[in-house]
Amino acid sequence: MSTRPDTRFLKNLGNTHRLLKLVWQAAPVWFLWMIGITVASALIPVVLLYTNKLLIDQITQQAGQSIVIWTPLIVLVLARLGLSLGKVGLGESRPFVSQILSDRLSLTATRKLLQQAARLDLNYFESPEFFNVLNRAAQRGSTYPVRALDYATTLAGQLINLAGLVILLFQFNPIILALLLVTFLPLLRKGVTLSKKKFVLNRKNTFEGRLASYFQGLLTQQQYAKEVRLFNLGDFVINRWEQTYRHYQKDSEKMARHQAVGRFTISLIPNLSFYAAYGWIMVQAIRGEITLGDFVMYGGAFNQAQTLLTGCAQSLANTYDANLYVAQFFEFLSLEPKILSPVSPQPFPQPVQQGIVFKDVSFGYPGSDRPVCEQVNFTICPGESIAVVGVNGAGKTTLVKLLTRLYDADAGEISVDGIPLSAFALDDIHQNIAVLFQDFARYKLSIQENIGFGDIEQWQNLAQVREAATRAGIADFVETLDQDYQTKLGNLFPKGRELSGGQWQKVGLSRAFMSQAQILILDEPTSAMDAIAEADLYQRFKSLTQGKITFFISHRFSSVRLADRILVLDNGHIAELGTHDQLIRQEGLYAEMFNLQASGYAEA
Repeated sequence: MSTRPDTRFLKNLGNTHRLLKLVWQAAPVWFLWMIGITVASALIPVVLLYTNKLLIDQITQQAGQSIVIWTPLIVLVLARLGLSLGKVGLGESRPFVSQILSDRLSLTATRKLLQQAARLDLNYFESPEFFNVLNRAAQRGSTYPVRALDYATTLAGQLINLAGLVILLFQFNPIILALLLVTFLPLLRKGVTLSKKKFVLNRKNTFEGRLASYFQGLLTQQQYAKEVRLFNLGDFVINRWEQTYRHYQKDSEKMARHQAVGRFTISLIPNLSFYAAYGWIMVQAIRGEITLGDFVMYGGAFNQAQTLLTGCAQSLANTYDANLYVAQFFEFLSLEPKILSPVSPQPFPQPVQQGIVFKDVSFGYPGSDRPVCEQVNFTICPGESIAVVGVNGAGKTTLVKLLTRLYDADAGEISVDGIPLSAFALDDIHQNIAVLFQDFARYKLSIQENIGFGDIEQWQNLAQVREAATRAGIADFVETLDQDYQTKLGNLFPKGRELSGGQWQKVGLSRAFMSQAQILILDEPTSAMDAIAEADLYQRFKSLTQGKITFFISHRFSSVRLADRILVLDNGHIAELGTHDQLIRQEGLYAEMFNLQASGYAEA
């Protein structure tokens, strides 16, 4: 991920073709309508100028004559009326078409951003720089493509209009075009420079913006509300938020002041060049070298051309500015997941017949200078339950992430029935391995959805949802609720029901049981349950996991004894492996941890 933005003018304008491709995908018919309106709106002012010239010349020629030929005058007046009505009609229809196009584009852009976020690997979400990239894309993701499109279409219309005016002015004298360039170039340069500085400032302050939002969240989100009040953190958090925000605000105010001074200075140039050109045209009319109609046409053409060039300079600067942010949107879309399904995946064994093998598996998290797991070797047989124990940071949850291919091992191999995990499609792996992590997600949705997400294809199968809830021991509670499985959880929505930690954990466990997976992974499955609920679950543990390979992590040694074998991790290495009785007899690390926990209960 790049940390230094490419702010080159032509390079960023080059993103326009990617933007137009996105617009075409979003709303091709409305895009064509917008092009038609833009072209027609740009040509009408030029035709109006020429029509006015013809009308003035006709009036001048026929002024004072005894017989007036009305036909050409009426035709020109009607033509002018038609052009004026057309201009009004196009002006009224443009916002309508623009709104529809913007809405469709915003929807498409946001959908692409969400799809990209869903497909990227877990390791991206553990990188601070990634969150800067994501934040920049998410903040500008749906608005700046729309802005860039608006600026680009405005610029296109201005250029078409300007081209017609330049043709008219070229007939007067090509040298007059030099005065237009004198107006255009300084404005463009100043606009681009200011846009670049503003963009660099915003990009530099991405982290400060995230930090300010974090402090705001501490005061506005439910999970922090109790501690903020109990520890009187309100004033402290507000002060930290204000300090962070003021740091950004100071730079922003300085930039605004610089912009105001620069724009005032540069605005003097168009006024001087206009009156120089106007005087030149007036002298030509007084000398009789051009007609009165020509004087009106050329004066109006130069005035409009100058206004258009000023607008073009601003539109170019705005297009450049918007493309700088659009580039960040495409920067996010260009990220590629590193963990991919193979081109020709092998089917996951149905059922697993030989088991799961970890062979010389080593792994370290990106950016870390030490491995979390090193030279790990063990086998899990079909239908076997393995408990994993060890102190915090020993690598227990990391083994789960490797087994589910949320990460790939740096060395060694994990295989199922002799087939490497990397040979299976990712979806196939995730359909065959159900996981309840210790920090499982608590969706502020209905109970049915919370449980049904364990098998997304069957989430509307209420019978299967009820069965999963029954297995996890929460069905009786759910059926006491007024809306049973349609009850919304959490207090985000009206009539939402907040659950205790143990009830939430049973919902999470139900989600794991919802899956028809052959392999069940439970990471601290009872950490939030009371003693009665935990005892009830473990009494039914064998029947709940019958026929499945079960891989569970726990710090409670009363539950660990239910496993067929126990794997003891120490600093990323397998220190011991065996049954409870075998490990107790070895009097090693497991026996030490078991006895320490048992003595705590005995003393209590």
